[in-house]
Amino acid sequence: MFKRICSARITLTATLAGTVVLAGACGGASRYEGLQGPDLYQLAQQEIEQDDLGDAQETLDRLLLNYPEFDSVDAASLLLGDIYFEDERYITAAAQYSSFLSRFPNHPEEARANLRICESYGRLSRVSQRDQSETRQALEVCRSVARSFFGTELADSAASIAGEMIATLAKREYEIADFYAQRNGFDAAVLSYESVVESYPETEYAPKALLGIMEAYGEIAEDSPGLGYEEEVELARERLLTQYPLSPEAEQVRTQMAEQMGGEVVDTVAAAAGLGNRGARTVPSG
Repeated sequence: MFKRICSARITLTATLAGTVVLAGACGGASRYEGLQGPDLYQLAQQEIEQDDLGDAQETLDRLLLNYPEFDSVDAASLLLGDIYFEDERYITAAAQYSSFLSRFPNHPEEARANLRICESYGRLSRVSQRDQSETRQALEVCRSVARSFFGTELADSAASIAGEMIATLAKREYEIADFYAQRNGFDAAVLSYESVVESYPETEYAPKALLGIMEAYGEIAEDSPGLGYEEEVELARERLLTQYPLSPEAEQVRTQMAEQMGGEVVDTVAAAAGLGNRGARTVPSG
């Protein structure tokens, strides 16, 4: 890991042989006195090797500002993004990688920079408990990377992060539905449960949401019998047993049906197999 606080003052000089020598203060213009682009780049690399993240960032900022035509400015720009990423400054890292891609299109490191943007927003998603804007941005970026670099390990990594973001969004929407259901807001709960099923059908939260729809309509039917809500319960049950026959929620419903009928558990898995599993989905177990 890089050091985030400089513990000693550093100054520097450039020898005739071109070697950067550190001696003295952490900060101040004197650190860079007499140094040209190649010297600054070498200094930044030395600072990184010594785990001086803050100093390396400062040096690279100075390099990019004062020597924009330096031969290795592309490497310096990418390296600055890496420093921000390692320092967990993900918004700044994403911006730096985006700047790199804008200035150096079709660069050999294009794929890695794109993946880093994907990873940066993915890390931000894990921090936020409510606002899912970073999650959606990560999903969009990661899907784009997975498509653009299909068949590469980087694309596989991006696709994996996209899958995590989908699961995060599904979980959040399911939690909103549960929030309403627990407070007897069953109409609002059904809308959010339906959103989970329609938007995230491949996640483990889809069968959970269908079970939630069943239970919500069941509560409404008890309060308002004879208005057709019983049919909605049956429709949700059928969707759950047909589309997600292997889910724990489907097993729960089969057990409940068996208990109500006083007989054996209804084998909807076998029934689905007999139909060629038309419409059946396999979702990750929770």
